[in-house]
Amino acid sequence: MKSLKTILYILLAGLALTGSGCSDEFFDTAPSGDLTDAEAFASTKNIDALVNGTLRYLMETSTSQDNPGYGAILLTRDAMADDAIPRDGVYGFRDSYPYKDPFDNTTRRALFFWSFQYKVIDNANNILAKTDAAAGTDADKKYLKGQAYALRAFVYLNLVRQYQFTYSKDKTAKAVPIYIEPSTPSTAGKPRATVEEVYSQVIADLTQAETLLAGFKRSVKNRPDVNVVKGLLARTYLTQQKWDLAAAKAAEARSGYPVMEASQYLQGFNDVTNPEWIWGHPQKADQNLGGASFFAYIDVTPASGYRSIMPDPYFRALFDNADIRKSLFEVVTTASDPMYRWIKYKKFVDKTDKSGNIPLMRSSEMALIEAESKARLHDLAGAVTALNLVRVKRNLPAAAAANFDEIGLIDEIIRERRRELWGEGFRLDDILRLQQAVVRKETTETVKIGTADVLLKGHYVRVFPDNSPLVANSPYYLFPIPVNEINTNPNL
Repeated sequence: MKSLKTILYILLAGLALTGSGCSDEFFDTAPSGDLTDAEAFASTKNIDALVNGTLRYLMETSTSQDNPGYGAILLTRDAMADDAIPRDGVYGFRDSYPYKDPFDNTTRRALFFWSFQYKVIDNANNILAKTDAAAGTDADKKYLKGQAYALRAFVYLNLVRQYQFTYSKDKTAKAVPIYIEPSTPSTAGKPRATVEEVYSQVIADLTQAETLLAGFKRSVKNRPDVNVVKGLLARTYLTQQKWDLAAAKAAEARSGYPVMEASQYLQGFNDVTNPEWIWGHPQKADQNLGGASFFAYIDVTPASGYRSIMPDPYFRALFDNADIRKSLFEVVTTASDPMYRWIKYKKFVDKTDKSGNIPLMRSSEMALIEAESKARLHDLAGAVTALNLVRVKRNLPAAAAANFDEIGLIDEIIRERRRELWGEGFRLDDILRLQQAVVRKETTETVKIGTADVLLKGHYVRVFPDNSPLVANSPYYLFPIPVNEINTNPNL
């Protein structure tokens, strides 16, 4: 691969430019070479297409079957943690699970995660630099720039949490380079900014986006709007332990997006029209990349395919019997089935035409950010009120503040995050921000098959590659800067 300073110089190359994000034209594609650089930025209509193409690139680009865009990052985050297990021997995330990939900075996953995220950043930088000169209304320019700021912040927030430990551990630690201007092949590589500097850039970008997107009305949920921006601020402040700001922004982000009913939780997590999806990625069947797709790995319901991401039996044990989510578990008891002795978790079920949508932000997450933040601010009543927004919609009785002390309530909220957000890419982030260790235990649970008690399958890797125990703040949890970038950017 080329160095970052060359990789960053993309405007249209590799992107599928689409029509306006305001209609079904979201799904239309045109050859990436149809527009020149000058034409791409000549009008707000063309820039709108570039924003849409950048979103498509973020979610759909793939360098290999096992790297299906941003979905690969979500799945890797869960595979490297404890509640999800890549099925043994099955292609996709089997090497991320034992911390060999992406910890090894020569693998295609390590190279892909770095390069494609910085490509998105460079597209955002070009949109921000060139939109003011385009033909179009001031309102359109404002909204396009707001979306670019939001996307840039979104990616930098991902990067700083992938490539360095959490903010509260050491905000002076070196993280990732910051680029805020368009790059060319001659652009010098930047040094690594500190964790604090990256978070400051994220907050600055989101603050700008929040102002610029005021009044923006989207018709497709792939576009970041004010609610998405507030949700990203809530995630940022939660990691920074700025509890008051996290609680406030989370409450604002979920406004207008009620937590889904219990029955809706059983519908497969595949459609952005779900009332609580604040942000998601829609697609049509002909845009699905087949095996190189999010659902190819996490949907365990087909008769064949990868079906590789399984729940840990100890994860199932976190659910009460009345919980609607517990009904999604199914033990495979047919000996001839490749998934024999595994537990299926049927949360994600692709659409029949393989056009399943990918969730990026939901109001349940925001309610749980609000709950945790209020608990840490010693407002147990407010925390329980936010927690119950999720609990009662999962067929559980409302929790009572009187039944918890502060530590116990925080622990319960973190458990609820695990139950609610499984498969959506949050578990490793939570382990890192809480400075905890991944906990993988050998399963002892059995199931009666015929007359025999048969041991279920669970975690089969319970140490790091060097055979040391799983501990907090291990470098094995961090993604590596790829070797090509190290070799070509002396400023790192």
